[in-house]
Amino acid sequence: MRLLTTLALVLLLGYTQSSLAEDTERAAVLAVADKIFAAVHTQNPDDFRAFQLAEGSVLTFRPDPSGEPEKLQLRMSSNQEFLAGMKEPEHDYREFWTSEPTVLIRGPIAVVWGTFEFTIDGNFSHCGVNAIDMAKVDGEWKVVNIMWTTEKQDCPVSRKS
Repeated sequence: MRLLTTLALVLLLGYTQSSLAEDTERAAVLAVADKIFAAVHTQNPDDFRAFQLAEGSVLTFRPDPSGEPEKLQLRMSSNQEFLAGMKEPEHDYREFWTSEPTVLIRGPIAVVWGTFEFTIDGNFSHCGVNAIDMAKVDGEWKVVNIMWTTEKQDCPVSRKS
C-alpha cells in the first residue's frame, strides 16, 4: 500500500510540475501576442522588431473592393517590408482579443489563434482572426509569421464593449 501511495504522489508531482511549465510557456507566448497589440497602437517599427524575426512574413486577407463577400484580397510581405511601410500614426489604433485565444505549443514552436476587434479613434473598424506563428529563439518567444483577416460583418461581441 505504501508503494502505491508513493507512486501516486510521484505521478501527481510530475503532472503538477508539467502543468505549471505549460502554464508558464502559455503565459509567455500570450505576452508576446499582447506586445503585438501594443505595437499596433504605437506604430513604432522598433516595438515590432523587439519581438519579431526579420525573416518572417505578414499575410492579410481583406475584402475585395468589388464588395463580393467570397472574394478577398491577399497581401503578403516580409516582416521587414511590413515595417518599412509603417508611418507616424495619424489615429489612435487599438486591437484586442474578443475571446480567449487558442495557444498550441510543442517544444520551440507555438501558434496563437483567436478573434480580435480593431478600433480607430475609439470607433469600430473591423474584426477578424489572428494566426500568429512563434519560435523560441535563444530562450525567448519571437513572432515568425502573422496572418489576419479583415472583416466587417458577423463580428463577435467585444470583451471591451
